[in-house]
Amino acid sequence: MANHSIVKGHIVFISMIALFGILSLEGASVNVVSGQNVTTTTTTTTMQSSDFVVVPIQQHLGDNKNDIFAPGYPYRGDVSDTFNFTIDSTPSGSGYLLVQIYGSYFEGHTIVINGQHVTSAGGNFGNSGTENWATLTVLLDEDVLKQGENSIQFLRNPNTDDNFLIDNVVVNWKYQLPQ
Repeated sequence: MANHSIVKGHIVFISMIALFGILSLEGASVNVVSGQNVTTTTTTTTMQSSDFVVVPIQQHLGDNKNDIFAPGYPYRGDVSDTFNFTIDSTPSGSGYLLVQIYGSYFEGHTIVINGQHVTSAGGNFGNSGTENWATLTVLLDEDVLKQGENSIQFLRNPNTDDNFLIDNVVVNWKYQLPQ
Protein backbone atom coordinates (compact mmCIF):
# COMPACT_ATOMS: atom_id res chain seq x y z
CA MET A 1 0.00 0.00 0.00
CA ALA A 2 2.83 2.43 0.83
CA ASN A 3 4.47 1.85 -2.55
CA HIS A 4 1.19 2.73 -4.31
CA SER A 5 1.03 6.17 -2.63
CA ILE A 6 4.65 6.91 -3.53
CA VAL A 7 3.91 6.21 -7.20
CA LYS A 8 0.69 8.24 -7.02
CA GLY A 9 2.61 11.20 -5.52
CA HIS A 10 5.15 11.08 -8.36
CA ILE A 11 2.37 11.07 -10.96
CA VAL A 12 0.74 14.14 -9.38
CA PHE A 13 4.15 15.90 -9.24
CA ILE A 14 4.87 15.09 -12.90
CA SER A 15 1.38 16.34 -13.85
CA MET A 16 2.10 19.62 -12.05
CA ILE A 17 5.33 19.98 -14.03
CA ALA A 18 3.49 19.47 -17.32
CA LEU A 19 0.69 21.82 -16.30
CA PHE A 20 2.74 24.76 -15.07
CA GLY A 21 5.97 24.28 -17.04
CA ILE A 22 8.06 25.97 -14.35
CA LEU A 23 9.93 23.10 -12.78
CA SER A 24 13.05 21.44 -14.06
CA LEU A 25 13.67 18.05 -12.48
CA GLU A 26 17.36 17.32 -12.16
CA GLY A 27 16.95 14.13 -10.20
CA ALA A 28 14.41 11.59 -9.07
CA SER A 29 13.54 9.51 -6.05
CA VAL A 30 14.51 5.87 -5.93
CA ASN A 31 12.66 3.58 -3.52
CA VAL A 32 14.02 0.13 -2.79
CA VAL A 33 11.82 -2.21 -0.78
CA SER A 34 13.51 -5.24 0.78
CA GLY A 35 11.50 -7.06 3.44
CA GLN A 36 10.64 -4.42 6.04
CA ASN A 37 13.38 -1.91 5.06
CA VAL A 38 12.72 1.00 2.68
CA THR A 39 15.64 3.05 1.35
CA THR A 40 14.98 6.41 -0.34
CA THR A 41 17.55 8.43 -2.28
CA THR A 42 16.53 11.92 -3.40
CA THR A 43 18.43 14.31 -5.63
CA THR A 44 18.00 18.07 -5.95
CA THR A 45 15.13 19.62 -7.86
CA THR A 46 15.53 23.10 -9.37
CA MET A 47 12.61 25.33 -10.14
CA GLN A 48 12.58 27.81 -13.01
CA SER A 49 10.11 30.42 -14.08
CA SER A 50 9.91 32.74 -17.05
CA ASP A 51 9.39 36.45 -17.35
CA PHE A 52 9.08 39.06 -20.07
CA VAL A 53 9.22 42.77 -20.70
CA VAL A 54 7.51 44.73 -23.49
CA VAL A 55 9.79 47.27 -25.20
CA PRO A 56 7.80 49.84 -27.22
CA ILE A 57 9.95 50.62 -30.28
CA GLN A 58 7.38 52.29 -32.57
CA GLN A 59 9.75 53.44 -35.32
CA HIS A 60 9.84 53.48 -39.11
CA LEU A 61 12.96 52.17 -40.88
CA GLY A 62 13.42 52.41 -44.62
CA ASP A 63 14.97 54.10 -47.62
CA ASN A 64 12.04 56.48 -48.23
CA LYS A 65 10.03 58.19 -45.49
CA ASN A 66 7.04 58.64 -47.82
CA ASP A 67 6.63 54.91 -48.59
CA ILE A 68 4.61 54.40 -45.40
CA PHE A 69 2.31 57.00 -43.88
CA ALA A 70 2.62 56.36 -40.15
CA PRO A 71 2.75 59.62 -38.19
CA GLY A 72 3.01 57.79 -34.85
CA TYR A 73 6.22 56.03 -35.96
CA PRO A 74 9.18 58.42 -36.30
CA TYR A 75 11.27 57.79 -39.42
CA ARG A 76 14.84 56.70 -38.60
CA GLY A 77 16.31 55.58 -41.95
CA ASP A 78 18.67 52.61 -41.59
CA VAL A 79 19.19 52.54 -37.81
CA SER A 80 16.60 52.65 -35.04
CA ASP A 81 17.16 54.43 -31.77
CA THR A 82 18.67 52.30 -29.02
CA PHE A 83 16.10 51.19 -26.46
CA ASN A 84 16.91 50.08 -22.92
CA PHE A 85 15.03 47.60 -20.78
CA THR A 86 15.71 46.13 -17.34
CA ILE A 87 15.76 42.50 -16.27
CA ASP A 88 15.37 42.11 -12.49
CA SER A 89 16.40 38.43 -12.31
CA THR A 90 19.44 36.52 -13.60
CA PRO A 91 18.49 34.95 -16.95
CA SER A 92 19.38 31.27 -17.34
CA GLY A 93 19.48 29.46 -20.65
CA SER A 94 18.16 30.79 -23.92
CA GLY A 95 15.40 33.34 -24.45
CA TYR A 96 13.43 34.72 -27.36
CA LEU A 97 11.94 37.88 -28.84
CA LEU A 98 8.50 38.45 -30.30
CA VAL A 99 8.75 41.36 -32.75
CA GLN A 100 5.63 43.11 -34.05
CA ILE A 101 6.50 44.40 -37.51
CA TYR A 102 4.63 45.86 -40.50
CA GLY A 103 5.61 45.82 -44.15
CA SER A 104 8.98 44.05 -44.13
CA TYR A 105 9.38 42.07 -47.33
CA PHE A 106 13.17 41.86 -47.71
CA GLU A 107 15.42 39.99 -45.37
CA GLY A 108 18.85 40.92 -44.18
CA HIS A 109 17.88 43.29 -41.38
CA THR A 110 19.64 42.88 -38.04
CA ILE A 111 18.69 43.02 -34.37
CA VAL A 112 21.42 43.89 -31.88
CA ILE A 113 21.05 43.21 -28.14
CA ASN A 114 23.80 44.35 -25.78
CA GLY A 115 26.15 44.77 -28.74
CA GLN A 116 25.55 41.21 -30.05
CA HIS A 117 23.86 40.40 -33.37
CA VAL A 118 21.02 38.08 -32.37
CA THR A 119 19.48 37.42 -35.77
CA SER A 120 20.34 34.35 -37.83
CA ALA A 121 23.76 33.80 -39.39
CA GLY A 122 22.57 35.59 -42.54
CA GLY A 123 21.38 38.53 -40.46
CA ASN A 124 17.71 37.85 -41.14
CA PHE A 125 14.84 38.51 -38.82
CA GLY A 126 12.10 37.63 -41.23
CA ASN A 127 9.52 38.74 -43.71
CA SER A 128 6.06 40.00 -42.72
CA GLY A 129 4.92 40.69 -46.26
CA THR A 130 4.05 44.02 -47.86
CA GLU A 131 1.20 45.83 -46.08
CA ASN A 132 0.90 43.12 -43.41
CA TRP A 133 1.42 43.09 -39.66
CA ALA A 134 3.21 40.03 -38.34
CA THR A 135 4.77 38.82 -35.13
CA LEU A 136 8.20 37.39 -35.79
CA THR A 137 10.06 35.15 -33.36
CA VAL A 138 13.81 35.48 -32.84
CA LEU A 139 15.57 32.89 -30.68
CA LEU A 140 18.30 34.17 -28.36
CA ASP A 141 21.40 32.23 -27.41
CA GLU A 142 22.36 31.74 -23.81
CA ASP A 143 24.23 34.71 -22.26
CA VAL A 144 22.74 37.38 -24.56
CA LEU A 145 20.45 38.79 -21.88
CA LYS A 146 21.81 39.89 -18.52
CA GLN A 147 20.45 40.98 -15.19
CA GLY A 148 20.12 44.76 -15.03
CA GLU A 149 20.17 47.17 -17.96
CA ASN A 150 19.98 45.71 -21.50
CA SER A 151 19.76 47.45 -24.89
CA ILE A 152 18.14 46.62 -28.22
CA GLN A 153 18.53 48.24 -31.65
CA PHE A 154 17.41 47.46 -35.21
CA LEU A 155 19.57 47.88 -38.32
CA ARG A 156 17.94 47.94 -41.76
CA ASN A 157 19.74 46.25 -44.63
CA PRO A 158 20.70 49.33 -46.71
CA ASN A 159 20.98 47.19 -49.86
CA THR A 160 17.18 46.88 -50.04
CA ASP A 161 14.38 49.34 -50.69
CA ASP A 162 12.45 47.89 -47.74
CA ASN A 163 10.38 50.22 -45.55
CA PHE A 164 8.82 48.83 -42.40
CA LEU A 165 7.42 49.70 -39.00
CA ILE A 166 8.56 48.12 -35.75
CA ASP A 167 5.91 48.32 -33.04
CA ASN A 168 6.61 46.41 -29.82
CA VAL A 169 9.22 43.83 -28.91
CA VAL A 170 8.48 41.30 -26.18
CA VAL A 171 11.70 40.01 -24.60
CA ASN A 172 11.28 36.61 -22.89
CA TRP A 173 13.73 34.82 -20.57
CA LYS A 174 13.90 32.07 -17.94
CA TYR A 175 15.40 32.36 -14.46
CA GLN A 176 15.95 30.05 -11.52
CA LEU A 177 13.62 30.48 -8.56
CA PRO A 178 15.21 30.81 -5.10
CA GLN A 179 15.11 27.59 -3.11
